[in-house]
Amino acid sequence: MSKIGRIAALDSVRGIAAFIVVIHHCFLTRPVYSDFFFSHWKTPAAGPVSAILLHTPARIVWAGYEAVTLFYVLSGLVLALPWVESRPPAYKEFALKRLCRLYIPYVAIIAFAGLLNVALQPHAYVSGASKWVNEMTWSQPVTPFVIFDHLALIGHHYTINGVTHTLIWEIRESLLFPLLIVPICRWGVKGALAAGSVLLALIVSMQMLGGNMNQIGGLLELSHSSGLITRLAFELQWTAYYACFFVVGGLLATRITRIRRFFGSVGSWLSFVLLLSGLLIFQGHWSQWPVVQESMVAFGSVLILAAALAPGSIETMLLKKFPRYLGKISFSLYLVHVPVILTLTIFTHGALSLPMLIAIVAPVSIALAAVFDRLVTAPSAALGHRLAQPRQDSGLMVQPALQEGGL
Repeated sequence: MSKIGRIAALDSVRGIAAFIVVIHHCFLTRPVYSDFFFSHWKTPAAGPVSAILLHTPARIVWAGYEAVTLFYVLSGLVLALPWVESRPPAYKEFALKRLCRLYIPYVAIIAFAGLLNVALQPHAYVSGASKWVNEMTWSQPVTPFVIFDHLALIGHHYTINGVTHTLIWEIRESLLFPLLIVPICRWGVKGALAAGSVLLALIVSMQMLGGNMNQIGGLLELSHSSGLITRLAFELQWTAYYACFFVVGGLLATRITRIRRFFGSVGSWLSFVLLLSGLLIFQGHWSQWPVVQESMVAFGSVLILAAALAPGSIETMLLKKFPRYLGKISFSLYLVHVPVILTLTIFTHGALSLPMLIAIVAPVSIALAAVFDRLVTAPSAALGHRLAQPRQDSGLMVQPALQEGGL
């Protein structure tokens, strides 16, 4: 492939992952699943059905947290393609397009969800619902500090719209990405190891600075009593931590042509083996330590993406109309679904069964995402391209024909 171009199958993977996040948040309205998730998989099941969904590979249907890790690896992959094709963008244009692509829809959905939060906050407590519904979302008031905290991307509140806190890391890593991809493209695996080593050294040094070396394999956590030094160490450490997943994706991007050639010669059976292995690794409870757990999830994500890149039956399925449509609206779907879930839960007082909640939330969220994509997400991405156009026209940058990275 002289030009990698737009790898449409990856759009579909991103769309399916976004749909899993939708299901994940539907599950979080139920105490048994919310408690299990926020206790790092420590609380017991409430019956045979929940036991299956908590402790067997069936957990893949609501593995939303793991799907976000896949998003980061996928973002690293697609953002790396211009560098892999030896046509790296100028940083100013790259940053403008990323900020327009991510930040403008982010602000729009915060405004929309914030209005709903203000309107429904007096009714936000739902008897029998989970702590996620009653303590972590719209039961909290929208104060000027909370608004500033969201807009400035300096904190990690998620009371207005639970998914948006992940965009803090996505935006930060996107702006740092040119620094990460250059050594990878120049030295391959050695460059990736060098970048990873620098990030690992930063992670460990911030753990020492934060004064918490007792939790080996864990990362710093914030509390109301955390001082300024601990907060700065937290921000730097977690930024470096998530950058590791972008490095993994960038390295995978440098191997795309080899992957496709290899699978083309071996046959599609191996891609099914990789996909099954990736899915099993992806949803497993490997460790209570975030570093170990998410490293395994990242490895599973690589196998899933490799299977999606392979020519053959899996790629054919991913290129069907509905998966591609999910991919097209995936970012918008990711942004809009939590307000749908919370509004429906509050208005029905939590009376809907989980299957019924999913049956309503899924199509409503897809429909709302289509509108949001048309009115906000797509125009924001187009604005980024227009702002970058003068430099492109001058010959300093070539317009890439591939998908935007991001959730």
